[in-house]
Amino acid sequence: MKKITLLFLLSAFCGFSQTYYSNDFESGLAGWTANDLNNDGQGWSILNASSLNSALGSGSLMSFSYVNQVGITPNNLITSPSIDLTSVTGSNLFLFYDQLTNTNYPDEHYAVYVTTSNDPATIVASTPVFETTVSNGSLVTKSINLTSFIGQTVYVSFRHFNCFDQYYLVIDNVKIKTLLENDVQLVSAKLNRFGLLNSSNTITYTVKNTGSNPVTNLTINWNDGTNDHILTVNKNIAVGATGTVNHPTPVQYSTVVEKDLALSITQVNGSADADPSNNTGTKNFNTVSQASPKKVLFEEGTGTWCGWCPRGAIAMNYMDTTYPNEFIGIAVHNEDPMMLPEYDGGAGFSGFPGMNVDRIVLGADVSQSTMVTNLNSRKTLTTPVSLVATGSVNGSNITINANATFRTNFSNANYKLGVIITESNVTGTANGYKQTNYYAGGANGVMGGYETLPNPVPANQMVYNHVGRALLGGYSGQDGSVPTTITDGQTITYTFNYTVPATSNINNMHAIVILIDQNNGEIINAKSAELATLAVSQNNIAPSFDIYPNPTSDFFNISNLKSGDYTINIYDMSGRLIQTNKKEVIENQELTIAVKGISRGEYIVNIASENSSFSKQLLIK
Repeated sequence: MKKITLLFLLSAFCGFSQTYYSNDFESGLAGWTANDLNNDGQGWSILNASSLNSALGSGSLMSFSYVNQVGITPNNLITSPSIDLTSVTGSNLFLFYDQLTNTNYPDEHYAVYVTTSNDPATIVASTPVFETTVSNGSLVTKSINLTSFIGQTVYVSFRHFNCFDQYYLVIDNVKIKTLLENDVQLVSAKLNRFGLLNSSNTITYTVKNTGSNPVTNLTINWNDGTNDHILTVNKNIAVGATGTVNHPTPVQYSTVVEKDLALSITQVNGSADADPSNNTGTKNFNTVSQASPKKVLFEEGTGTWCGWCPRGAIAMNYMDTTYPNEFIGIAVHNEDPMMLPEYDGGAGFSGFPGMNVDRIVLGADVSQSTMVTNLNSRKTLTTPVSLVATGSVNGSNITINANATFRTNFSNANYKLGVIITESNVTGTANGYKQTNYYAGGANGVMGGYETLPNPVPANQMVYNHVGRALLGGYSGQDGSVPTTITDGQTITYTFNYTVPATSNINNMHAIVILIDQNNGEIINAKSAELATLAVSQNNIAPSFDIYPNPTSDFFNISNLKSGDYTINIYDMSGRLIQTNKKEVIENQELTIAVKGISRGEYIVNIASENSSFSKQLLIK
């Protein structure tokens, strides 16, 4: 069986002077004629490829070199209806089309013909205008210069041949257009959303060459409302191709700022862009006054009915053990006794197993390597907020205070706090708790011991971890939990209440505080706390004293203490006491506490006197 993971890029067309032919195959072949040249019963057809990528829509041309788990050698031709180019007035005529193969099996071979005859024998005997063996399966837009065919009536043909046992070739969005000479499109731009004070942050422009001339240089600009940063950058981008360009001037500020940056491309090859209407964009950027620990949230779509889903469970357990200070995992169950409908519906997994990472990487593969890759790419992001869960436990009634300390300014923030309740060591005797297991017998490889278990694994042998049990505030967070105006250093607290069901064990449960960006659904940061020890391990957060430097590696100082006897305890995030110190303090005396030898990670510093007890977070790096 072939297992596929597909990643596609969306292309867009704009800035062309005139279109002479276009077919997106949403309404069928529309006059295209397919020929099975080797008479093997296979050929080009119109299929719905939207499950591969929505950019392809409900109709695409598809031809296969692998059918019903058997490799075949295709020789399939498909030819357009006649296309009249006798009235073309421009001097730069191009054929454009989208090409896609499977990312794991990309090596499909095909040729493109442009002829004045639609006879199959005549077409294949002619010289192709383009021929290739695909090496990268991602969706790309191809372009072919047809200027030499101006004044003729032609047929465009695609021939899939000379390959074996790959998977499929997709052709879509066929267009013939004249182009402006020097014309580009700003497709998108990438910039860190947040950056530390004095840090350099590069803007990367993704640019599509929509003109008839190859691009050799671009004049690009970013403006922060006060200053322009206009520079010309050498960059080669072929006609119809897409490339990335870094602006040489980084985004960098020494104070806490909130900026709306205007991006633009003003010149192509030293001349004004022929169509500037698609050359602008915007990016938001904030500086952050202090680093906060970043946790990465992985939501795994799973179900006991899903035979491949043990792969996700094994990978989640590995991540839990290997990256306890950076990884937070939640199993979102589908159509089994552990399903939480609101969570399953909100996550919107299109296939199982599946995975969302911080709700910004959607539908990812659940393999261990993919999880590690996503963790490494996300954990280093600068985050504008640190999160802490405090509260109280009264039997089965839990009060959870979600505390968010912001390290930047927002004039129009659009965030919400939420809490996700999870439970591990979940078991059940009902039929729905048995796990379908496609790894039984080892035919599909080693999978953490599942290869030695039957299919299905009986319910009495299954233990489920990271199970999502409740969404406090809903999938998108609690309305009104975060104000729209926020200043650097401000702590916002919202209180959630939860009652532990009689069927659950509080000692196996966690409360995960999350901050969600309502503009794109991204989880900006997350923090997990054991439910049973919520009040014990983290106490009350209060600004009565300061600790610095934070983060630190050797020591930290404590200031703003009143006279008295103090106990300074350092706890890890599970509530375990790591270090204790007893100090007698006189008014405004500064204390120095050594932490050298304590492992890197996130901790709670609790300072207790006879009459009060306060805590703050400390990051040891």
